[in-house]
Amino acid sequence: MVPPRTAAAREKATLEGATAAASPSAAGPAPDDSLESRAREALVEWLTKEHPAPGQPVPVREFARRLGMSRTPVRSAVGRLYERGLLAYDATAGFTVAIPSLSSLYELFELRLMLESHALRLFAERTDREPPARLRELVDEAQELARLSLEDHAHYIRFRENDSRFHRALVELGGLPRLLALHDDLHLSIHVTRTGMEAPITASRLNAAVAEHRAVVDALESGDRLGARDLLEGHVLRVRDQTIAFLARPRM
Repeated sequence: MVPPRTAAAREKATLEGATAAASPSAAGPAPDDSLESRAREALVEWLTKEHPAPGQPVPVREFARRLGMSRTPVRSAVGRLYERGLLAYDATAGFTVAIPSLSSLYELFELRLMLESHALRLFAERTDREPPARLRELVDEAQELARLSLEDHAHYIRFRENDSRFHRALVELGGLPRLLALHDDLHLSIHVTRTGMEAPITASRLNAAVAEHRAVVDALESGDRLGARDLLEGHVLRVRDQTIAFLARPRM
């Protein structure tokens, strides 16, 4: 296993990547890039769908075998995710799922708050646009998924996916594609950071999330767009504080 690059090496790689992207030969991905992209997609799916525990080693050899490729593109994809802070490196265990720190999680939620709040502020200025009916549909779906999750925790993954779609739909209201891309990238970091470290699934927790989403939609549909922004900020801050309090609890 190749150890992670130094800060100087990472900076050099970033500059080389930027130069390559600007060159005419960068019009289409090279075969190696395509393999690395496939490997990265598989790793991201593993992190977000299979919920490996923080500190768990990344099975590079197994990914290479499963994807029918050498370990080189898999290692490259692992390196990319390491640079993003989604993976960690240990001299003994190799690359592992990153163990979140409270400070990093706090920062991620602060960035999320900025992006989502700004998107609703932009929407508030667009009086020619109405909130899409999809927001109400997502809230209604979330209420049903909350009920099902309490009966069978396997449904909680769908509840989480619904939550992601709801918040993404709010950012879409801002009408800025790059803002949405930043939010997508940030959401992945938060999702992976919280994997396996969330508070227990309870009726009060799920119902609170649904009620707060519904309150945001109610405010948007009634024309109180700045009020909706305040409600959204309160929701994100509550989830942030709840998550950090759970992570900070004493371990038995």
